[in-house]
Amino acid sequence: MEVQRLVDAYIIGLGDNADNTELRTTLVTRISAGDISLLELVQALGEYLASEEASRRCKGVNVLSDVLADLPGDAIPAVATAKLVQFFSARLADATCVPHILTAALALMRHSSFTGKFAADILSALLKEVHVQSFQYSTRRAAYQLVDLAIQSHPEAVTKMGDDFVLGFAQVIDGEKDPRALMLAFQIIPKIAALVDIKNNAEDLFEVIFCYFPITFKHREGDPSAISPELLKAALRSAITCSPYFGDMAIKPLIEKTTAAASSVKVDALETLAAGAHVYAPELFKAEMELLVEQIREDVMMAADDAVVNAALGTLETIYSVLSPSTPVLNDPFSQDASMSESSTPLDYVLKEAVFQLTADEVKNPEQIGKILRAVARSSTYNCSVVSDAVLPIIVERMSGTEVLTLRRELMDILNYVLSASCDVERKAECLDADKINLLSIYRPETSVPLDKEYSVLHIVRLKGITLLTLLPNFLTENEAAIALQTLGRAAIERNEDENVNKEATHLLIQLAQSRPEQINSTVFPLFLEALNEDMIAAHKVARLLNALGSISVAASGTLMPVLRGLVMLVTAGQMASSHSQATIETVRKVLEAAMAASSDAKLNADLYAAIISPLTTWIHGLASTNQDVPPKLVVEVARALVTLLSKLETSAQEQLLEPLFSNYLAVLLSSDESIGGLCQLLPVFSAAVCSCRPETRLPVDSLDAFVSSLTVSALAGSSQIRRDVCFEIIASMLNKIKDSKLRSSLTQIVLRHTGGSGTGLSVILLHQWVARALISCNDKSGYDSVRWLLEQIKQASPHAAEAAEGFNIILGEHDWAVTPATHGVFKVLAKQRFYSTVVPEITSGFQSTNDDAVKANLLVVLTNAVRHMPKSVLMNGIENVVPLLLSAIRLTGGNLKAASIRTITLVILETPETLRDEITTSIIPLAIASTTQSNIANTVDVRQAALGALSLIPEKYPYPVVHTARKDVLRALTGARDDRKRIVRQDAVKAYNKWLNLGED
Repeated sequence: MEVQRLVDAYIIGLGDNADNTELRTTLVTRISAGDISLLELVQALGEYLASEEASRRCKGVNVLSDVLADLPGDAIPAVATAKLVQFFSARLADATCVPHILTAALALMRHSSFTGKFAADILSALLKEVHVQSFQYSTRRAAYQLVDLAIQSHPEAVTKMGDDFVLGFAQVIDGEKDPRALMLAFQIIPKIAALVDIKNNAEDLFEVIFCYFPITFKHREGDPSAISPELLKAALRSAITCSPYFGDMAIKPLIEKTTAAASSVKVDALETLAAGAHVYAPELFKAEMELLVEQIREDVMMAADDAVVNAALGTLETIYSVLSPSTPVLNDPFSQDASMSESSTPLDYVLKEAVFQLTADEVKNPEQIGKILRAVARSSTYNCSVVSDAVLPIIVERMSGTEVLTLRRELMDILNYVLSASCDVERKAECLDADKINLLSIYRPETSVPLDKEYSVLHIVRLKGITLLTLLPNFLTENEAAIALQTLGRAAIERNEDENVNKEATHLLIQLAQSRPEQINSTVFPLFLEALNEDMIAAHKVARLLNALGSISVAASGTLMPVLRGLVMLVTAGQMASSHSQATIETVRKVLEAAMAASSDAKLNADLYAAIISPLTTWIHGLASTNQDVPPKLVVEVARALVTLLSKLETSAQEQLLEPLFSNYLAVLLSSDESIGGLCQLLPVFSAAVCSCRPETRLPVDSLDAFVSSLTVSALAGSSQIRRDVCFEIIASMLNKIKDSKLRSSLTQIVLRHTGGSGTGLSVILLHQWVARALISCNDKSGYDSVRWLLEQIKQASPHAAEAAEGFNIILGEHDWAVTPATHGVFKVLAKQRFYSTVVPEITSGFQSTNDDAVKANLLVVLTNAVRHMPKSVLMNGIENVVPLLLSAIRLTGGNLKAASIRTITLVILETPETLRDEITTSIIPLAIASTTQSNIANTVDVRQAALGALSLIPEKYPYPVVHTARKDVLRALTGARDDRKRIVRQDAVKAYNKWLNLGED
């Protein structure tokens, strides 16, 4: 028979460790098609399955297992399933066949013909006949998977097995050590507890689980399939806390574990107690509360680990929430009466110690006492009332009877914790109303306490208390709340020797703004605006107030529009100094950026533009129309704010807003009449608006060709630098966003055609730089024609060669609005890579082929500008060819370019130190030493910092034999750098000095 031939060949293949995939596929296909029945396959395997030789029996079961795993669901009839289940159940007593039988049973259980009775038969045999722990991991895993699949697929069968199943599974996992298998076992136990009444075998099951607590093992680094310790801990915790029957066995040993020396064990035990609080009977916790509270108190008072403190307080809060009479106890098989009278409440274990401390001459550990009281109080409204009633009268009485500021601060700190619990449960204790006058008196600012650093903590604690009183539901009247908010506002505004008072007041206002934005808007913001409008206000105070207002408006959406409107009104009123107006508009822009990042609401964008940007542009237009001088930085800030909103608007909204802007500014831009120079100051605003538009937005012009041509002519012919720059920015933005390559090429030709009779003046240089920026970003190869033209001007030492070299920063650098990602500029993925691979070789060859020092210096400027804007992945490709030029750039350039070259060298040292091994002592270290001196004007602060950063990295990346010869010279130079006039440079010098001083110690 063919089936016998296939089976024999399969068996032979198993013996030879051959690949039986083709044979298995043939058997599966024939059975699925009905050419061979499953029973015929079993008959063909008969001599192997019934063999007295263990290895032959194992191979026979292996064939059957492989075929069953690949058979589709409808290929196994119910009759065959019954026979196979009977066979598998019997053969589970054969240890040799167990691995393959479990695999086959798993495959069979997934078929529709597998019933609950079959599941019970297989599970019974597995639990009775198989000593699972005697097998290797793969077999144990299959056993756990079989149990898990049976629970999911046939829960009723598992439920009927009852105690036999529970006891059997406890025996299965007893002695398990592999974390992967334990994860499966721990995940199964809660499922068992949910299906089966484990009462009779709870102790047996709990013992095999809890012996693993606390569980630790070494995680295999770099293995994505490895079980993490955190996941295994969580699985064990779920198993321990899955049944109320585990409560009387778990609580005491878990409390004992909280006394462990290891913080991780403490945290694990505390979190497990918290997890069991909602499962175990409350009466069980009640009996152990005195011991538990004492241990938690010790952990909070003494523990240096924040994780232990947080876990202890969280556990305390969770357990007291369960013990609170206001919390009904659900699914509790132990508790006959869930209610508890106040006289029997375990709160006494906390309150007695707290009252003792509060009435002592000296309050010890006030912060820890407050945290414990807060954790208990916010566990329920009932507990909050009890704690407040017990503690508040004592604090109020002691506060009224002492003038010792330290004691008042400690008592106030504890009071704040209790009040915060009332805010958390959103219910005030009845005693608060009775002591309202005293509480208000406690938190009233004391004029006798000076506003200096010595008492700043007292002021901060008082401000926190005022905030809590404001947050208490229905506690303060509207007038009282307004006074409280004014107090906080003044604390944020007025000068304090300790800035932490101002910062804390601002933080508290942010907290209040989220729940009471209307009151903040009406009470606090006028104070800020009034302070900002003061005469002769210092710049640092303006910065602090603006930063506070910005933080508040960003944190609470209800305050966003009022803050922005108030700031804009302040600016447009014209009473602020120009520098303060600029700072205010900068704050407005930053708030708008944060608002745009948090919301994509088109209506909000439009509303903000109408309420914020329109008044600002109208204001500066009015100033310029009367020929008043508008500071350029102020114009740029208005333009940047406009970009923030206009770039986010839809196409139709952008087109609508462009109409008046073109009406106001286009004639000014294209005019050569210097008499309208006032409005010329505002042209950057017009540029920002046009550049912010989406590619689909239609400009209100009759012809793009004519518009671009007129912009080019105006820029090249005029004498105004502002007009020229704005024209080039708009041209570049338009070229970059045009999707049609033919149209883009046509417009580019129109632009460059006008340079024919203009020579090589500065305007032509700039035009080529902006055209290159526009085209290179979108990977248009014609942009490299402008780049090569610029390089040619440098190589020929043209009059504007230096400007051509510096202008490569325009091609690659950042800009506020022209050709940027934020303003919908088109940037192809490999644009910078292509630039680097195309231009850097030309720079290198040009440098090597010239003897003109000026040409070399300009080429180095181009190289530095190219390198400083390249991603690290691009820069490190072929860096060894660029390093000699960078070293030359360090010698011949200064300022930002020199600093950029040094930082690039530093990056090479960090990533591939071997590349510079030969130059490190001969060139790099001497150049870095020379760059740390203050006497050279080229060594700006940025350069000195960059050089010190390189010197600091060298001892980490090179062994002692390589750099030890330079140690004396470096230390001498760093000794001088430690006396640098800039503090930040001195700090870097000290770090580098210490590293070189310890060179070779390792």
